[in-house]
Amino acid sequence: MRDACYISGTGLLSKMKGETNPKINQVRITTPSRLHFSLIDLNGKLGRIDGGFGLAITEPNFQIIAEPSTEIQVESAAYHERACAILAQLQTTYQFPGIKLKFISEIPTHSGFGSGTQLSLGIASAVNILYDLKLSVLELANAAGRGGTSGIGVAAFETGGFIVDGGHRYPEQKSSFLPSSAADNISPPPILLRYTFPKWPLLIVLPNCSRIYGEEELNLFRTLCPQPPSVAPKLSHLLLLQVLPAILEDNIHSFGKALNEIQTFGWKKVEIDAQGVELQQTLEFLQTNGALGAGVSSWGPAICAVSEEIEVLKQKTEKYLTTLRNGGTCFITSANNTGVQIKKVG
Repeated sequence: MRDACYISGTGLLSKMKGETNPKINQVRITTPSRLHFSLIDLNGKLGRIDGGFGLAITEPNFQIIAEPSTEIQVESAAYHERACAILAQLQTTYQFPGIKLKFISEIPTHSGFGSGTQLSLGIASAVNILYDLKLSVLELANAAGRGGTSGIGVAAFETGGFIVDGGHRYPEQKSSFLPSSAADNISPPPILLRYTFPKWPLLIVLPNCSRIYGEEELNLFRTLCPQPPSVAPKLSHLLLLQVLPAILEDNIHSFGKALNEIQTFGWKKVEIDAQGVELQQTLEFLQTNGALGAGVSSWGPAICAVSEEIEVLKQKTEKYLTTLRNGGTCFITSANNTGVQIKKVG
């Protein structure tokens, strides 16, 4: 694990000077992950684009121990460079002398769990608390450059639960069909609703297949958008009259049926097709071996499945994954209905 980042402690565009909160010596932050079930409108005919719905889950997560320091120190297995870059970005706006971060657990990169947003907000929250900046989660998201396409990750961090966001005004607020990583200076979209999700166990399946991000992701957005205008009405109908009632009525069968349907058209179909045969076969295996519903999160390869016999499905899936060329993993988790957990140590 690499440690010091050697970032200067003075921000060139500082809005305020961060002073250590004398009452807090350490902050322990545990973030959720997020599942993103689908973007709603990548056409823009009605004057808005993006929009989406998703769910915060308890695992995987980032567990970060943060302490004030006179320099930037990051102890991480997979996120050293990215954490240092986030801190450098924050230091251009909010002057603070340094921080020491130790990662106890980490969300897998480029797997459909929204690791970028959770990492950015987790780190920004640590700086916010240790140096008493008094910033809101929205201000932290803007400072860290998150939420330019989807608001699910930001809301998952703040409140947890099942979330629907309303996208961005098109073209005056956002004029391109690009992911958050490439959408500069765009605030997170409005949250239309947030519901507590039922206590259903969720099987998360990760076949070891491709990871879609960076230039490959950008090219798919550039070449396959705008989507046909018929996609958003169909998806909205499923969301309004099947997904949401299923959550409120604790109806796992109806939720699973809708989840299966969402995989068959629109942008979600684009994401699944881009991943290739191993992801497609894994999704089909789950849907035909006991899952009431199974859906890919974002670009995947993470798949979320619901079942009335989740342990039996997990055992079958573990055996199935051994038949794949590169194998895979699966585990059972649950919804996170509270958002980030922050413990302050005096």
